[in-house]
Amino acid sequence: SFETKKVRGIYDSFLAFPEPETLAALIQISRGQDQQERADALMALTFLHLQAPALSINKDRWFNLYQSALGVEHFTALVFRARMNAYGEYGPKNLGQALGDLVASGDLPKKYSESDGIRKEWDTQNYQLIHKSTAKDIYYNEPNMPFRQQWQGPAQIATQIEQAQNTYANELPNTRVGRMYAAASKINDESIEIGNNIIRKTQDGNQLVGQLESQKSLRESVPGGKQVFADVSPEIHAAQLRMIGKAGSLDDEQKKMLVQAQEKRLVAQGIISQSYAELLQMLTANMGGDIVKMAAPLPALTQANNALIQSCIISAKWEQAMRAKDVPKVESKKTEAAVADLSSKFKD
Repeated sequence: SFETKKVRGIYDSFLAFPEPETLAALIQISRGQDQQERADALMALTFLHLQAPALSINKDRWFNLYQSALGVEHFTALVFRARMNAYGEYGPKNLGQALGDLVASGDLPKKYSESDGIRKEWDTQNYQLIHKSTAKDIYYNEPNMPFRQQWQGPAQIATQIEQAQNTYANELPNTRVGRMYAAASKINDESIEIGNNIIRKTQDGNQLVGQLESQKSLRESVPGGKQVFADVSPEIHAAQLRMIGKAGSLDDEQKKMLVQAQEKRLVAQGIISQSYAELLQMLTANMGGDIVKMAAPLPALTQANNALIQSCIISAKWEQAMRAKDVPKVESKKTEAAVADLSSKFKD
């Protein structure tokens, strides 16, 4: 949950397809003049250093970044401090500080909109659910929490949201959107296999395909690494792109196969895009009303967003690779017609 759309978009893009240029953009913003974006970027970098401590310049880098973000009033930094004080992972527990930070962070959207000065941005996709989830954890795990009765309502709402999200996730595969995602995943897998066949026909192709299989095996062995609804396998695509780049010139058959693979990628992307739009429409229909109903599809929407970002980046990079190999672009009308035809076949 960030405050600005800009940083959320860059952060999501980096998680979806990690590249030095995207990381550099976050670093640049973290040193900029815009205080709100700067704090967002500092917290984004904090999370990245926590997720990959072996890649940090030192073990305290995440903490230094986080401390810098606390220099201004900021939702993400406050909720993060609340969670650290609630769970005691990085020091002694302090429930008073945790609850105080939850109150302060919860008041920020209203405070930003009513400011007499420059009104701060509030990202419309920051639904503050991490705020409610933290309150729920403290309520149910800390019987001696201060002002316990006042937090009963938020804790119960957070529990209802979790239950609604679990129910929605279990039901989704049998819905129109769930079946569309399954189709997108299958088409993307077909695209990957065509790419593998192209590589097999290149010099040292068997060795390169062996690397791909190792990459695929490693990815599938990671607990929780497989997405529930859609998986566009960015690591495998990235490995294929590197291998195609090393392959030298392609013959006519390989070029034809490359176009076929890109067509399938773009069809899968079109289905994911349409599914994302339908999920978002479902969520926004309940905004301003029942927060439990509104929040039910959020985990699916997050996965859809990540899959769409991944797919767009992958297809753009394959287009670049195709130009480098003197391969023509895919006809957009052809893929758009295929998406429309597939979409019409799925009914709730």
